[in-house]
Amino acid sequence: MGTILIQNFGPIKEAKIDLGKNFQILIGEQASGKSTISKVVYFCQRLRDYTLDFLLDSRQFAEYHRNEYFNGYLKYLQRKFMGCFGTTKHMEKFSIIYTFDRRKIIIKLNENGYIRYQFDEELKRGINRLLYDAAGIFISDGKEKEYLSLIDRLTAMEMMKRQYEQALKELFCNNMEIIYIPAGRSLLATLSEQLQELPISGIDLTMQEFIKLILRTKNKFGNKMPEIVKDYTNTVKGQINNASVEKACEIIKQILRADYASESDGEKIYFDEHHWVKLMYGSSGQQEALWILMLAFITILENKKTFFVIEEPEAHLFPMAQRNIMDLISLMINSTNSKAIITTHSPYILTSANVLLYSDKVERGYKGKAKNIIPKNMRISYNDFAAYRVGRTDGFTKDLTSILEVESHMIQVDYIDKVSTITNEELNNLLEMEAEDGL
Repeated sequence: MGTILIQNFGPIKEAKIDLGKNFQILIGEQASGKSTISKVVYFCQRLRDYTLDFLLDSRQFAEYHRNEYFNGYLKYLQRKFMGCFGTTKHMEKFSIIYTFDRRKIIIKLNENGYIRYQFDEELKRGINRLLYDAAGIFISDGKEKEYLSLIDRLTAMEMMKRQYEQALKELFCNNMEIIYIPAGRSLLATLSEQLQELPISGIDLTMQEFIKLILRTKNKFGNKMPEIVKDYTNTVKGQINNASVEKACEIIKQILRADYASESDGEKIYFDEHHWVKLMYGSSGQQEALWILMLAFITILENKKTFFVIEEPEAHLFPMAQRNIMDLISLMINSTNSKAIITTHSPYILTSANVLLYSDKVERGYKGKAKNIIPKNMRISYNDFAAYRVGRTDGFTKDLTSILEVESHMIQVDYIDKVSTITNEELNNLLEMEAEDGL
C-alpha cells in the first residue's frame, strides 16, 4: 500500500510508516508523537476522499476559471490540513512524503509558513482529468448549470459519486474505507442526545469526521446485534462470515456487558430485554469502547475492507476487556482483510498482542491432537505486524524504534515489564529499609 515518511513535524523528527502491514502498535510516553503519526497516516489516506468531496461540490468550479481548477483544489486541501493540524505559521519547515505504487504526494511548508502540495505528474494528470470532467457536468458558459428538478440533480450526483469513487480508488491505489477513532470518545457518548445539533465547526477535523461517522452509522443500530445480523442476512445479497460474526458478537458482549441499540428515544445500553440505561448514563468503559466495538462489528458483518486508526482502545477498560478488544481487532483484520494502527499506553495491550503473535508461530504448523488455544481467525501474523516505541530516548536518533523480537516473534518482554521492574526495585528497597529499621 505504500509508505509515509514524516520529517520534522511537531514532536516527530523522522518516522517512516509501512502501510503494507496489517496491524501496527505505537506505544510511548505522553507527547512523544503517537497521535501526530496517527493523524498524519489518516490524513494522507483521506486525501483520496477529500478529492472526491471537491469533485462533487459544484461551488468549487463556479469560483475558479478553467485554468485554475487544480490550484483551487490545492487550496481546498490546504484548508483540510489546517483543519486537522491547526495553523502552520508557527511551525518549523517539515516534510511529509506519501508514496504508493510509484506515485508520490509531498506536503511541506514554504518559506512563508504556508502548506504546499506536490503531486507526481501521473497523479496530477489523473486528478486534472477528473476536475475537467466534473466541471463539464456542473458548469456551462462559465455558470453553474440548472437542473430541471431536484430528482434530476440527485440522480446525477449519485452517478457521479459512484463513478469518481471508483476512479479515485484506482488513482490512489487504495480501495479501503478510512476510519479514525480518536481518544476522548466518552464525551460524545455523554452528549449523545445532543450530538445531532452539536456545533462542530470549531472542532479539529478528525473529531468532526468521527462525529459525522457516528451519526451515519448509528442508524444501522435500530435493533440489537442479533436482530441486525438476521435482518442483514435476509435483505442483503451474498453470504456473511457466520463464524466471524458470531465470534464478534460474543466478544462485544464480553466487553460491553450489554447490548446496544439506537432507538427513536435515544441510544441505549441493554442489560437484558427489560433493563437498560441511556448511553449518556453508561459506564465510562462502555462509553469509550462502544464505537470501536460497533464499527468493528459492522465492518465484519458487511465484510468491508477498512483501514482503522484507533487511539487508546484500552481507555477505561478492565485488563480482561483490553485483552478482548485486541481479540476483536485481530478478528476484524483477519476476516475482512482490513488494517489497523493503534496507539496505546497499556502493557495489557502489548501482552495480549504477544499471545496472539505467539499463537500464530506455534499453532500455525502444529500437527498434534490438542485443540486450538487461539482460534485461527484471531491470530496475528508476525510478518504482517509491527510494534514501535515512539520517542527519542537512550541515544536513538529516530522517533520509531521497533520493539519486536525476530527470534521469539513477540514484543520485547523487558519493554513491557520496564515500569513493573522499576516499581518492584523501589518496593524491595523500601522493604529492605523497613527491615533494617526494625533491627
